[in-house]
This record gives sequence, structure tokens and C-alpha cells, in this order.
Amino acid sequence: MRASLVVASVLAAALPARADVVEPPPPPEPPKPTPFDRGKLGVSVGGGTQTQLGVHYIAIGAGIGYFVLDGVQLGVSGLHEFGDGPSISKLSPSLTYIAQPLVGKWPVIPYAGGFYNHWFIGDNNPDLDTIGARAGLMFVSGHLVLGLGVAVEHVVSACNTMTTDCNSVYPDLTISMAL
Repeated sequence: MRASLVVASVLAAALPARADVVEPPPPPEPPKPTPFDRGKLGVSVGGGTQTQLGVHYIAIGAGIGYFVLDGVQLGVSGLHEFGDGPSISKLSPSLTYIAQPLVGKWPVIPYAGGFYNHWFIGDNNPDLDTIGARAGLMFVSGHLVLGLGVAVEHVVSACNTMTTDCNSVYPDLTISMAL
């Protein structure tokens, strides 16, 4: 028995080391988090001025969005316009896709989405319903997100093409900090 242990030890020491044995590569690093990952919540606030129904208004709004999938956000926002004319408020659900897999690979990433707006107009004026789409590019740098695109909105209720333009095209601007 002792002889067989000695023979086995000598043979093991005499065998050359195999050069073709390679250590397995380290596992890939997990992707870096982005502002558009599943489960992220976004909150927005905004304001501005505009003229509606021949009256100057100051508008203030807020919204919330939740990424149900990577890059897919369901949102809802509201807005109220203050002015000397009839009361105007808006409620707007939306769906937006942001090309989340491209974050960090491209300097800008595309986005596209759709929305529905219900405008509540006071002083016995009829409410207004619109549908729309938006598309553009976003620049992501760390926690800073800047977006510039275009939105197209179409009136689907009470649009008289003889007196009103039923379509609007306007810039779609995003400035946000992802936390």
C-alpha cells in the first residue's frame, strides 16, 4: 500500500502542467441603473403661460409616472390655468417608451409616446377631448435628463374645422433630475 502511494505521488509530480486550462472569465457586471428602469417612479411639476379663448392664462401642473417595464412608463398628469376667463383644467393619462437599453451606449436616446387629454372648461363651455403623440431625443448624464421633441395633438370632440384648427404642434421639453 505504501509503495502504491509513493508511485502515485511520483507520477503526479512527473506529469507536466496543462497549459490549456484557462480560468473562466469573471461574470459580466450587472447593468448600471438608469432613470428608466422597471419600478422607478417619476414626479413632475411645471408651469407656463399661454393665451386661450382670447385670455392670458398662467398654467401650473403636476404629474406622476411609473415604469411598469424597463423603458415603459404609465403616467397621469393634471394642470390648471389661472386667468380672467373661464376656468380651464386638464387631466391627462399617458404611455411613453424610452429606449432604455441605449442609455450609456449612445449620447442621446429616442423616446415616443401617446396621450389623451380631457380639458374641463368652465362658464358653461363644452369640455374638450384630445389625443396626441410625442417623440424626440433625450440626453442622459448621470442623474440629469434633458429631452427635446415634438408633440402633435388632435381635438376629437367638438371640433369645428370652419372656426377652429383641430390640430396643434408644439415643442415637447423635458428637464429632470433622476433620484
